[in-house]
Amino acid sequence: MAPPTQSFDARVAVDRWIDTAAADGASDVHLDPTADGYTLRRRIDGLLDAPAALPDEHGRAMVNRLMVMANLLTYRLDIPQEGTLRAAAPSVGKTLELRLAVMPTTHGLRAVVRLPAELIQPRSLDALNLPEPAMHTLRRFADADTGLLLLTGPAGSGKTTTIYALLELIAARHPGLSLVAFEDPVERDLPGVTQIQVAPHGELTYQRALRSIVRQDPQVLMLGEIRDSETASAAIAAALTGHRLIATLHAGSPAAAIARLIEMQLQPYQITSALFAVINQRLLRRRQNDEYRGRVPIAESVTLTEPLRRAILEKSDAATMTQIIHNHPDHLTLRAAAKRLIESGLTDDAELTRVLGAEDHHEVHEGAKDTKKNSY
Repeated sequence: MAPPTQSFDARVAVDRWIDTAAADGASDVHLDPTADGYTLRRRIDGLLDAPAALPDEHGRAMVNRLMVMANLLTYRLDIPQEGTLRAAAPSVGKTLELRLAVMPTTHGLRAVVRLPAELIQPRSLDALNLPEPAMHTLRRFADADTGLLLLTGPAGSGKTTTIYALLELIAARHPGLSLVAFEDPVERDLPGVTQIQVAPHGELTYQRALRSIVRQDPQVLMLGEIRDSETASAAIAAALTGHRLIATLHAGSPAAAIARLIEMQLQPYQITSALFAVINQRLLRRRQNDEYRGRVPIAESVTLTEPLRRAILEKSDAATMTQIIHNHPDHLTLRAAAKRLIESGLTDDAELTRVLGAEDHHEVHEGAKDTKKNSY
């Protein structure tokens, strides 16, 4: 990944870097200004690769070229800007639509290019290879009538990929349904789904869009993220009035997600009445021939048992709800799901520790119990 040493053409360099990134399965390309020039890095399988050093003038020229391609204001070096651009990628045989985000820093403009999700995302639910308990929950929701399905996990854990696959399954199984998705931003086109790009800090917020769309006869709604109490209230209201609603919530566990809903001042009885399930997921790098290539998901699925329902009504904390969830005889934890992948040779202990952290004594006990269970 060394930069060219002779005459530099930013147009050629940008086209080459984009094509190489697409061929190698990168999700993002970073151009970062430093005190000594620029570095170029690619995010592959969730991690940034080693930086390639670029002379300062080359890096600035590449950022400027990207801004021109995205019709951004090249003379504004003091404000963040976002846009889209199109670039040919011969290695994958198509022209790509890319997202560009530019941010001023102390050393110059920083640029990040997001490649199309369809280059690396599985398209169907079966292709995701989620653990069977999570798959069972998703299939049940695809045929349900009402309820709120929450997907949790940190950024980059595959939540949007799972949601897209679920929406495509619903659209295929029930072509007569009206499906509407609110996203920030829209990752890729979904046949059979009306997709609306919201502006969380503009006029068309998640809350405003959700309150308006319920008057347009939707049956299945997707909400890119529940970020505040107003959006959470609107989502619960939609789920309680005959709609199916899929949403993401940034939380580390199913219990933490439920606790966040309580902290958002939702009435516990509304949560127990509306919540269909919570799916918490992560992505682990796949181990192949002594190297990592690609990723595989792990997930845990939680539905409302009677003890968990009582805990919600009592506004119990996340630790209490976690214990109740883990005590269920059929619950598969994230760590237990990861250990199954290790036993199958798909990943290794180092990757499990990187994603989930070291195992404590309590988890060892729970993990031993989990390995003896059958999936739902």
